[in-house]
Amino acid sequence: PYVNYDRSIGLQGGALPMVLFNPVASDTISPSSIASAFGMYSTNDTWFVSAFAKVHLAEDDWRLATAWATGSYNFQFYLESPIDSWIPYNTEMSVGLLQVQRRIWQKLYLGVNYVHLEFETAVDSLPATQEDVLDGLGLNLDLDRREGVYYPRGGSQSKLRYSAYPDALGNEDPNARLEFETNVYRSVNESDVIAARLYGGAGLGDLTFNQQFVVGGRQDLRGYTQGEYRGEQMVALQGEYRWNFHDRFGAVGFGGLATVFGSLNEEDDGTMLPAIGTGIRFTADTETNLNVGLDIAWGRGDWGLYFKFGEAF
Repeated sequence: PYVNYDRSIGLQGGALPMVLFNPVASDTISPSSIASAFGMYSTNDTWFVSAFAKVHLAEDDWRLATAWATGSYNFQFYLESPIDSWIPYNTEMSVGLLQVQRRIWQKLYLGVNYVHLEFETAVDSLPATQEDVLDGLGLNLDLDRREGVYYPRGGSQSKLRYSAYPDALGNEDPNARLEFETNVYRSVNESDVIAARLYGGAGLGDLTFNQQFVVGGRQDLRGYTQGEYRGEQMVALQGEYRWNFHDRFGAVGFGGLATVFGSLNEEDDGTMLPAIGTGIRFTADTETNLNVGLDIAWGRGDWGLYFKFGEAF
């Protein structure tokens, strides 16, 4: 079951079934592969349906991922002077992704991906809708030194992603996104873990409204659910203590800081956005240490409740 709450789309309920499996029984080196589906409906009539799979093959030399999602998202953005008001909007969306990664040296993977995005956005105060159909090609480098895929107790993972939406693929507004992230994990004792994450993203060219970076929109940063802070660039830093006080139960405490640039509201550029929170964990699968849990976090004038499938990072 899936239960969540935030101040923008309200109480959410749904289901998130998943399966862990080994595609080749004789391959004892590759981590378990995963496939899942997701369905959600909220009290403000937001809904999503999606499916996802990530497969590890050939002693983890190959990593394949695919995802599909469709839904209707009732959200908002904030416009400062002279309006000084929240502006509600609805986005009907469809997303498709296919990614292939190949180990090229030790723990370094090179990947390519294709993404198809469809957005139709209607703003309450405007008579017309904005339609965007985007087809993108991406390159990514992934240096994965984690001690475990689903619950790392040591090591690190760094990713560099370049996603281009050129006019050669029929995009009306060509642009690109460059993203970098690094996660570090350290064991404190035989059971607990300290984790830290740095993320940075930048638009190259004019991003469409739905391509902008939103604080709280993905993994960065819990505690922001209203979509007030968004822009062409974003930087976020966060840390987390993972306390495993029982074989299958644990708790987390976390905090972080983020900021955006190239914002819709110039006064938000460079504004420091702190967040703090805590949560509980239950180990759903003891073989892979895959956790589920519930977090609550507070940001600057905002807060949110989060159902977690796996860890935040």
